[in-house]
Amino acid sequence: MRPFLLATLMISTAATAQPHPPGQPPRTDLSRHDDEFSGAALDAKWTRFDQRYGWPDKLKRLDVGATVPGALHLQPYHGAWVRDLNAPFLFQTIDGDFDVRARVRVRGASGAIPGGTWSLGGLMARTPNGLDAASWEPRRENWHFVTTGAGLERGVPVTETKGTYNSFSSLKLRPFRSGWVELRLVRVGMTLFALAREEGGAWRVRDRFYRMEPNPVMQVGLIAYTTSDAVPPQREDPVRENKTVLADAPVDMLMDVDWIRFRRPAPAIDWKWQTQVREHPLADPNLSEAEILAALGS
Repeated sequence: MRPFLLATLMISTAATAQPHPPGQPPRTDLSRHDDEFSGAALDAKWTRFDQRYGWPDKLKRLDVGATVPGALHLQPYHGAWVRDLNAPFLFQTIDGDFDVRARVRVRGASGAIPGGTWSLGGLMARTPNGLDAASWEPRRENWHFVTTGAGLERGVPVTETKGTYNSFSSLKLRPFRSGWVELRLVRVGMTLFALAREEGGAWRVRDRFYRMEPNPVMQVGLIAYTTSDAVPPQREDPVRENKTVLADAPVDMLMDVDWIRFRRPAPAIDWKWQTQVREHPLADPNLSEAEILAALGS
């Protein structure tokens, strides 16, 4: 790791032991947000996006411990998180920087890979916009995610990373293994990193995002979405699609979540915008994957 970056991160990390200054997000412990899904029902600390904002329920099934012992199980209906479209999302509100990880598996009913295309699930961090189904406006969605499953090609396991800025989505699909994987989203000020690792493997950086987001509050949690071959391509209509549940459209996507865990990231960067744009060491576009991993830790 280059000396400047190492020295800056050492200073920043050491500063986390001090009370956060006025105007800065807190560095309080986040472990209260953890969930091992060891009970028989979804913990009350989770908020369902559809219920909170008045959208219809697009989950065919949600259970804890019934389908897979010790795991959250989700089966979404046809839908998507892209542009102005929404789909199932379970979240908790996080103030300030975070490092969230989850062990997940996205599969088909009778196979290790979902049967269709665009069938993915994983972690998302969304900036709340104050809108609900009744007050909805276009071009107001801002979020990032890292998911696993099948994307453009049927039967090909991938990770998908996606950044959405005022409802304009930019995505990347990269080959990855199927089965149980660990996904990770790390926010440090204006930077956000998406990582994944295979069972027993090392973390790999799947994407990096840079945005000046003054709101320290984000909704962080789990998404699941899939598409059905029975739904013909048509001009996108967010108002209609977000309010319609296609319960009869056949889909083949199951998501299991073994656990999800939250903590503060090791680096702690001053949140003043001047610092973020001039001195944020993780905002350097020339950072190698090795440097990012060394800074974020294991």
